[in-house]
Amino acid sequence: MANRKIAGVVVASLMLLGGCNESATVSTTSDPGAPMILVLAPNHQPPIPDFPVPIGFKLDEKVSRDYALAGARLVDHIYKGSENKLAVKRFYERQMPINRWTLTTAMFVQGDVMLDFEKENERCRVMITDGGFWGGTKIKVRLWTSAPLTVISPQ
Repeated sequence: MANRKIAGVVVASLMLLGGCNESATVSTTSDPGAPMILVLAPNHQPPIPDFPVPIGFKLDEKVSRDYALAGARLVDHIYKGSENKLAVKRFYERQMPINRWTLTTAMFVQGDVMLDFEKENERCRVMITDGGFWGGTKIKVRLWTSAPLTVISPQ
């Protein structure tokens, strides 16, 4: 009984000290004996509404840009965080279809992950790389509107 009271006090203390912030990760598995799989949660207010960003990743404003003009857009963003590259890959494989993006290419080359998505007349490339000297993970996003092909008929 005393152990339950102590555990309750510890949990309540952690909640008070930690606040009610969203968790960046959730571990899931259907088999209790299987290793836990890290699942990242999306930020509820990403800079680009239809492009999800994992909680804990911050936009690097000094090197990022985006434009919207006459129905076309270009997004060139870099996000930095500390989560595992493969967890970030799984995040985009799960979250992009929720935002109507279709995965067209997935590659793992020399330690970097490249994912290509498309939606209607837009394309998106997500590069997941090491964060560099300071460690962590970097997400490079390139999203652009692709012009529809116009067929010119010979006259």
